[in-house]
Amino acid sequence: MSLANYTDLVAAIGEWLDRDDLAARAPDFIRLAEVRLNRTLDDPEMEVSTTLTGDGATLPADFGAMVSIGTADGNALSPITNQAYAALRPSSGVSRYYTIREGKVYYYPGSANVTLVYRRTIPSLSVTNATNWLLEMAPDAYLYGALVQASAFLAEDERIALWKSAFDEAIAELKSDGARRKWGAGPLAARIRRP
Repeated sequence: MSLANYTDLVAAIGEWLDRDDLAARAPDFIRLAEVRLNRTLDDPEMEVSTTLTGDGATLPADFGAMVSIGTADGNALSPITNQAYAALRPSSGVSRYYTIREGKVYYYPGSANVTLVYRRTIPSLSVTNATNWLLEMAPDAYLYGALVQASAFLAEDERIALWKSAFDEAIAELKSDGARRKWGAGPLAARIRRP
């Protein structure tokens, strides 16, 4: 069976479970697998950048986690808590700090146009979004993740341990492969800054 798109994945879930009465639940199983994948994966394919303009800029809709944030001149911003941000006095100059609150990024001092590098969430599969980069790269992760969720729903499926093991293995392999694609095969070397 091919796992090229959402429809194929829904069909495969039914076939692997040997159940034809779960098609209506398959979207839930897939979505729950995506939630876990979003929490556990850190793949280079998930890293994207964008420019945010002004203080209180809204984070992108697919924002998952911060990787880095910096000004156009290369000044990296450091995170501070919302409490620390609120205690700061008005000032001007090059932004040095940031905080995230209510889906927005605030800078101190002043407003800044920044480059945000972030880990995006995996685009959710659906009838209208039939494929994404992860399904193309790792259909096994999707299938086993959905089967784990289906087995938990069915509560009596003895295959849950097998599928959970296969899902965990797929995640571990994706992490290892992602690290190789991001950093190469060799060891990382510390970068030394010269004065």
